[in-house]
Amino acid sequence: MIKKILILATVTLTFALSGCNQELPPVEKPQQIDKPAATQPVENPKPVENPQPVENPKTQTPAENTQPAENSPPVENPTTVSPVSQSQAISLKIYYPDDAGINLVGVNRTIEVKNDSEKYIAAVRLLMKNPEEKDLTVIFPKNAKINSVKVENGTAYVDFDKNITKSFVGGSTGEELLVNSVVKTLGEFSEVQQVRFLIDGAEIETLSGHMDLSEPIKKSDV
Repeated sequence: MIKKILILATVTLTFALSGCNQELPPVEKPQQIDKPAATQPVENPKPVENPQPVENPKTQTPAENTQPAENSPPVENPTTVSPVSQSQAISLKIYYPDDAGINLVGVNRTIEVKNDSEKYIAAVRLLMKNPEEKDLTVIFPKNAKINSVKVENGTAYVDFDKNITKSFVGGSTGEELLVNSVVKTLGEFSEVQQVRFLIDGAEIETLSGHMDLSEPIKKSDV
């Protein structure tokens, strides 16, 4: 029995040794994967030595940032010119006594005024000057002056200085011609309905004692 066992062991060992001597099939090497080519490092551009500054296109500098040139006179602001008030020409009739001292005669005149408030006193001043016509005359004393003429609510307030009464020598007819010449002349303005006579701002009853001037004289009554 022991002999059989030994024989079997010998056979087994022989087969084992013969198996070890057999060449094993070659093992395939794994395919080598090509590595991507290494990226060449990008060289930084060499800085340009002493680069020339690029000039910016010329732009218009705002006026407020502009530096004034040296020794240049300061620019003065333009002077605001006030508008010149234009005068206006007004045509109307001025009533002078005739040379005989009986009637009033209307003659056409043109007056230059800057505003409507000046036209009333301009008309009376023209009435107080010697007329151009030879057959007409002036009834006012030479030293008489007109202070003002104001129109309110249809009434023209005519203010003379005191010389109109002190130097007046016309009598009743002359007083009537003077008063009526003022009323008719100012009555040429449609807004004037009557005239009130004043002496240095005070109301009067008469110029030389012949006409009642305590109330305004209506232009429809002359």
